[in-house]
This record gives sequence, structure tokens and C-alpha cells, in this order.
Amino acid sequence: MTRRRVHPKSKRGSIGHHGARTLALALPLLLGACTAAADQTVPDTSVAVTPERQSLDTKLDALEARYATRIGVTVINPATGQIYQHRGDERFALCSTFKTYAAAEVLRRTRAGTSSLDKPVLVEPGDLVENSPVTAAAVGTPMTLRQIAEAALTRSDNTAGNYLLEEIGGPPAITSLAREIGDDSTRLDRWETELNSALRGDPRDTSTPNELADGYRALLLGDALGSPERAQLVDWMRASKTSDKRIRAGLPDGWTAAAKSGAGRFGTVNDAGVAWDQDGNPLVLAILTDSLTDQEDAPGNNQVVADTTAAVVEGMTSP
Repeated sequence: MTRRRVHPKSKRGSIGHHGARTLALALPLLLGACTAAADQTVPDTSVAVTPERQSLDTKLDALEARYATRIGVTVINPATGQIYQHRGDERFALCSTFKTYAAAEVLRRTRAGTSSLDKPVLVEPGDLVENSPVTAAAVGTPMTLRQIAEAALTRSDNTAGNYLLEEIGGPPAITSLAREIGDDSTRLDRWETELNSALRGDPRDTSTPNELADGYRALLLGDALGSPERAQLVDWMRASKTSDKRIRAGLPDGWTAAAKSGAGRFGTVNDAGVAWDQDGNPLVLAILTDSLTDQEDAPGNNQVVADTTAAVVEGMTSP
């Protein structure tokens, strides 16, 4: 398996699959990991790794061993162009991080006049799926698309996620949006809750830290959305409750975040978004994790995401 180091950003300001320093890491427990890309190396075309980045690599190696967890992380500092990547090109189950893309596509269609956040959607009992705290309380009554998007992003309501997918044309619309905004990896194939199966070696409903970071950067900081739509998406994600024990738990005092979590089988625990320091300087983070035990019912671990956040934020902001 490989992990790529800090290097200048390329490809229209995106990470993509281009040259980076790699380091093979032998972990026999990962023989059943999500992708064969883990066994490949990338030609060494970057500058030498600084001692600070080597120290960060060591910290993440230790976290993986401590928690028996595979950690994929990409951090982008838009101000400096610096990127840190650990298993950046390896595939992980996407899980509910897709909901950011789904809500963004609804916002794009609202701006185009083909949809409306005021559109009512009747919550039918037969539509309910597991982990739907908001829509379950609204069964038999209409919710607006605005309320549905808010439920999907702030409470990770799965039925709300399916309603967003229904509005935009199903899972293929997520893949199409990803490609349009420069994310060459993310794909969605199924609906909630089947998309959380996270089966080893299954490419369906997966992404990579590198490309998911690109997509989130485009939506939350770039021009993939109009200014009002971008502000609305950020507001929803700032209000997320499900990120409190993940990225937000690892941030220094005074930092804030707009993030979207995800979780699935095989101990999959994800969080991705943008964090801002006290002066409003952003860092884009995509942290995707799963268990190295290869057990389908392995419990997820919020703490490994929080500890990874703390490590990479310190590593990327230290003088």
C-alpha cells in the first residue's frame, strides 16, 4: 500500500492521480482492503519529504497500529497550495459523505430553476430506512426540500438522503456531479442503506481521500456553486451534529468546521469538510477510515478520526 507526501498542487488546482512521493508500508492485515491500488507505487517525482512531514507520517502509522484502522487522509491548505496525503489514492466506502454532493446538486438545480427548496415532499411510511430521526418524526406529512436537505446534512438522515437522490435522478447524478467538479474518483451506485455495505474489494459507492477533498474544496470554497448556494451548503454543514465527535473533536480551540460524516460496515467511519482557524484561514480535510480486522461487524471508531484531525492540523499549520 502507498501513501503520498506533501507536494505542490496540480491539475487545475486538484489532486487527481498525478506524481507524488510514495512509501510502501507492509501491513499483512490489509490483504483484503478495498482496492488493488493499495499495492501499487507511484514514481518518485516530488521534492524530498521534510522532517516535519516524516514526523506526521510516523504519527499516522502509530494511529493505524493503535486502533487497527486503515486511515486515508488528504489535507489541502488553499493559501499555500500544500497538500498532505496518507493513502490518498486508496478507495474507501463513501457512505453518507455523498449527501454533501446530493444537497449541492439540488442547490444547483434550484439556481437553474429546475427545482425549488420550497418543493413539498410527502414522507411516506414505506420510504423510511434505518437512521432517519427527522423524517421518521414527519411520517404522513410533507417536508420541503430545504428541510430534507437540512436533515440529511445536519442529522445524516438516510431517508432524507434518498429523497435528495430521488430529486436529482438517483445515484448516477452523484457520479456525474463529481466528474463535473473535478473529482475523478467518487462514484455512487446504490441507495441508502445498501450503499454502506463497504464490502472489501467492491468499487461501488466508493471514493478516495484525494478526490473527495478536491470535490469538497470545489463546493465549499470554489466556484462550483453560486455564492448564495455555497453559503447555504456551508451553513447546513456547520450545523452538522454528526461531526462533533470526529473532525470537530480534533480541532484546536477557536477553530470551526463545516463537515459531513459517514459510517458503514467493516468499521467504516468518515468525515470530510473545511475547517477554519481563528483568523478564518481554511483547511480542506477528507478523512476516510475502516477496520484492519476485516470483520464486517467491526465497530467504527470516532476517536481515530479526531486524533487524525489533531495530528494533521498540527502538522499542516506548524511553523
